[in-house]
Amino acid sequence: MLFRTQIVRLVVLLMAVPAGWGQEPSAAFDMHEFVMQHCVACHADDAAKGDLSLQNIERLVTTEHAPQLEHLLDLLRFEQMPPGDQPQPDAAQREQAVQWTRQRVYELAASTDASLPLTRRLTNFEYQNTLRDLLGFELQLTQYLPEDPAMPYRFNNTAEFLLLGAEQLQRYEENAARAMAAAIVDPVSPEVHRARKEWKPDKPTNELAISKNRRGSPGDGMSIQQWPSHGEFRIRMQAAGVFPDGTHELPLRLVMGYSLAGDIGASPFAAVGTIYLTPESDAAVYEFRGRIENHPWEPERRYRRGGTRTGNLVVVPPRLHITPQNLFDDGTLNDGVDPAARPRAVIDWVEFEAPVADTWPPPHHTRILFDSPLRESDPPAYRRQVLQRFLTRAFRRPVREAETARYERIYAIFAAQSDSLEQALRSTLAVALASPAFLYHVQEAAPADDVTAHYEMAGRLSYFLWGSMPDERLFELAAERRLQDPVVIERQVRRMLQDPRADDFVRQFAVQWLQLERSRTIPVNTRRFPRFLYLVTRGQHAGEEVPFRPTIRDDMLAESVAFVRELIVHNESLWNIVDSDFAMLNQRLAAHYGVAGVSGHQLRRVAVSPEDHLGGLLTQGAVLTGTGTGTAPHPVYRARWLREAILGDEVREPPADVPALADSVGDVADEAASIAQLLQQHRQQESCQDCHARLDPWGLPFEQYNAIGQYQPRVPPEGTRIPQFNLQKHVDADGYQAALSELSTVEVSAFSRLPGGPSVDGLPPLKAFLLQQRRDQITENVVRRLLSYSLGRRLTFGDRPVIDSLVEQANQQQGRLQDLIVAICQSEVFVTPGQQDP
Repeated sequence: MLFRTQIVRLVVLLMAVPAGWGQEPSAAFDMHEFVMQHCVACHADDAAKGDLSLQNIERLVTTEHAPQLEHLLDLLRFEQMPPGDQPQPDAAQREQAVQWTRQRVYELAASTDASLPLTRRLTNFEYQNTLRDLLGFELQLTQYLPEDPAMPYRFNNTAEFLLLGAEQLQRYEENAARAMAAAIVDPVSPEVHRARKEWKPDKPTNELAISKNRRGSPGDGMSIQQWPSHGEFRIRMQAAGVFPDGTHELPLRLVMGYSLAGDIGASPFAAVGTIYLTPESDAAVYEFRGRIENHPWEPERRYRRGGTRTGNLVVVPPRLHITPQNLFDDGTLNDGVDPAARPRAVIDWVEFEAPVADTWPPPHHTRILFDSPLRESDPPAYRRQVLQRFLTRAFRRPVREAETARYERIYAIFAAQSDSLEQALRSTLAVALASPAFLYHVQEAAPADDVTAHYEMAGRLSYFLWGSMPDERLFELAAERRLQDPVVIERQVRRMLQDPRADDFVRQFAVQWLQLERSRTIPVNTRRFPRFLYLVTRGQHAGEEVPFRPTIRDDMLAESVAFVRELIVHNESLWNIVDSDFAMLNQRLAAHYGVAGVSGHQLRRVAVSPEDHLGGLLTQGAVLTGTGTGTAPHPVYRARWLREAILGDEVREPPADVPALADSVGDVADEAASIAQLLQQHRQQESCQDCHARLDPWGLPFEQYNAIGQYQPRVPPEGTRIPQFNLQKHVDADGYQAALSELSTVEVSAFSRLPGGPSVDGLPPLKAFLLQQRRDQITENVVRRLLSYSLGRRLTFGDRPVIDSLVEQANQQQGRLQDLIVAICQSEVFVTPGQQDP
C-alpha cells in the first residue's frame, strides 16, 4: 500500500510541474565534479560555511538533508553560489547542476511524506470574524484572549504556533457565554434608555468646542449616566461643516468611552464610526450603530471625596461619553495653524438610544430560535431542529446524529437548572462554541467524492480569502459536491475577492508578510520630524502622543495594505511590489511625500512619475519607518527587510558573541554622519565582515530616504549640529524644512555593489536589477507566502513541485496576482491537502 501511494505521489507531482523542470541532466554531466570545482573551497566537511557541506553531494540526497538540498537548489538557480568574487560556471553547467538538484528534490518529495499537521485552532482574527458571521452581529471578544504568537516574516495562522492550553480554553468558555448572552434575548423587550444633548446656535462653543478638539481630547461631547449592559445602541447626530476657502472635506469621527469623576479616560475610548462632511452637504442627520458590549466599562470605583488623601471613600458610577472628533489634517500637522483656518464641525444635537431593534426579538435571536409550529406542538423536535441548524453552521459541516444527540443530553442537564428555553439554550450552545469542532480547522482526509471533503474545501476558501466561515453560497456548493471543480473554484474565488470581507484577508496577509506593524513601534524623533505625530502641548503629559487620534503613521500602514489590495482586486502584476507607476495616497500622505494635487482624507490611486521617488513597496512610509531608527535610516534593517520580505531569503540572526552595531563602534557613533559610515567601520571587524558583506549592499541604496520615508538627496555636513523644530523660531514645519535645506549641502551616497551583481546608485537601478535579474525569485517568494498563508502551515521540500508549477503559471500570466490566487485554490495541495491513499 505504501509503495502504491509513493508511485501515485510521484506521477501527480511530475504532472504538476512545467515540462523539462523535473528532467535528468545529460549523462555527461557529473555533479560531484561540479561541486569539487566550484563549491568545496567554502563548503568542505572541515570548513562548511552556512552549515552546508557539499564534499559528498550524494550524502545530501536523503530525507534528513532534503531541506539543505532544496537550499542548494535556490542558491544555484538565483546565482548566489559560487560567490560573485569566485570563478563562475558557464550557463550550461549551471543549468545542468540546477536540473540535477531539482530532480533529486522531486524524487524525495514523491517518496517521502513531508506534509505537516493540518489541524489548527482559529486565530483570534478568524475567531472574531467567525462569531460575527455565525451570530449576525459584531461582538468584540478577542480582547479577552491571549494574543496570537508573532514570528518575524511568518504567519500567525501556522498550525505549529496555534497551541491551546487550559487557561485559554477557560477564556473561550467565558467568551462563549458572553456571545450567547448577546445572541439569545429574553422574550420580553427590555427598557430602552434614551438621552439627548443640544448645542444652541447662539453659543460660540457650537463650532469652536468641536473644532478645537482636533487633538483627540474627550473633554467635550455628550455624557450619559444610565445605559444598558447589553444590546445594540443607536446614536443619531445632526451635523454640518464650515469650510474656509481651499478646504473641501471634513472627516468627523464619533468615539465612545467611560470616565469616573476626576478620572477621565478610566476606560479606553473606541471609535463608533466616521462620516465625511463636504461644503455641498447641508445640516443632515447621521446614524451610527454598534453593540454596547463592545464598549465595556470597569466596575464602579471608589475615590476620595474632593480628591484629598484624608477624604472619605465614596462609590462613583462611571459616565458614558460620546464625543465627536474633527479629524481634518491637510498635512500641516503641529504647525500651529489657527483653528479658524480649518474646517469646523457644527453639531446641532446628539441622541443616544439603547437597546434598539427594528423588531423584537431581533434577527440574530430568530436566526437561532426560528418560528416553527413545532415549538408548541412538539418541543423536543423543535429543540432538535434548533440544535441541528446551529451546530451545522457553527461546525461548518453537516452535524452528525451522534453529535446532535450529545447536545440534546447537554440541553437536558441545563434545562433542569433553567427557568426558560432561552436560558437553557444559551448554556447549551455556549458549550458548542467552546468545543474543538468550532475552535479548530480539522482535515479528515475524506475521499474526494465524500460531501465532507467539499465542506472542508468551503472552509479552506473562506478562511483563506475572508478569515471567516463560509457563506450560504459556499455551503450550497459543498452540499452539491461541486467545490472541487476548477471552474467553480475560479468563479467563487473571484466572487469572494470582490466581497468587502476580503479586505480582512488582505490586511492580515500584508501586515504579517511585510512586517508593517513594526512602523508603530519605532520611537520617531518628533522634534526632528514635527509633522509625524500629534503631541500633547502642555500640562503633565506634554510631549506625549495624543491618544485616540489617527496620524500619518496609520495612513502609512493603510497605504501598504491598500496597495496590495489594489493589485489583487484589479488583477495586476505582482511585480508592481518592486516598482509601480501609481501609489495609494490621501492628502496627508501626498503632503508627506511631496506629491502635489491630492486632496481629501481617503486613500485613492494616484499616478506617480520618477520625480516623485515613489512606486512599489520599497518606497512606502510604513516599510521605511519600520526599518529606521526613528531618527535615521538603517541600511541593515532595510537590507534584511528586502531580502526576507521581497526576495524570500532567510537572514539568520547574528551570533550571540557578536556585539551589537552600537556596542561595536563605541564612541564613534557621536562623530559619524550616518549609520552607513558606522557600518563601514563595523565591516572592518573580522567577526562581522562576512555577514555584513552579504547584507549591507542591499540596504545602502535606500540611504536617500530618511527615517520616516521621505526622499532626502542631501544632508548636512558631518559634524553639523542639526536644530530641533521650534514653532516660534521656524513658524511652521515648512519653515523648519527650509532651514534644514540650507544646511543640507552634502549629497547622500546610495552607492552599492550588490553581492554577485552590478553596482547600483540609489533605488531606481536597484529596482531595475530586481525586476530584470531576480524576477523569478520575487515571484517564488510571493507564491510561497500566499501558499503558506492559504494552507495554514509552513512549507516543506515536499511542496517544491507545486511551488515550481505555480511560479511557471504566474510567469505565463504576467504575474497577475488574482490569477495566482485562483491557481493556488485550484492546486491539488489546496483542494485535497489531507488526502491519503485508502
